[in-house]
Amino acid sequence: MSEFFRNYSTLYYNMDKVKPIKGKLVTNLLSRVNVSNDVLKNVTSYYPYRIKEYERPDVIAQKYYENSDLTFLIFLANNIQDPLYDWPLFGDEFINLLNDKYGSIDSARTSVHHYERILRSGSDKTPDTPKILEKVVIVDKETYDLLSSTERKIIYNYDYETMKNNAKKEIILIDNDFSKQILNELRSIYDR
Repeated sequence: MSEFFRNYSTLYYNMDKVKPIKGKLVTNLLSRVNVSNDVLKNVTSYYPYRIKEYERPDVIAQKYYENSDLTFLIFLANNIQDPLYDWPLFGDEFINLLNDKYGSIDSARTSVHHYERILRSGSDKTPDTPKILEKVVIVDKETYDLLSSTERKIIYNYDYETMKNNAKKEIILIDNDFSKQILNELRSIYDR
């Protein structure tokens, strides 16, 4: 990641809020927005990637780009602002999240996150038909109670957190051929 932060602009910040101003030179993390807008719109080649159990972003960067300093490309392509919260959790980390958030695993499994109305049932792919994805909308409890059992379902907190965590496992990797180009573009953006 050090390569990425080397390209960020810096500014003096008065951390103590005292006068006379005793500024400290800090990295301007807000300049990241410009990088996302200016660089990613030019990248046309991505590869889907599913994060494996306990796989860290620096390991993926080393494996894919042959340089763990290019971890930031993974964050950039997937709009990961905070790796602690935007990266999937595994094993005890996921269990700890559920315990911290809901008190216990049992509580997460039995407390309702939201109710859904099924607009279209999903079906698996067959030789003759493509896979059809289920289509749902979130409804309130009152609407849920008016629906038949085939038109509704409950999403419990455990299921919601699991779905959200699993979605984080599906990322894209910028084509390795673009990595040098992106580094050059980043440098030109920050040199403006």
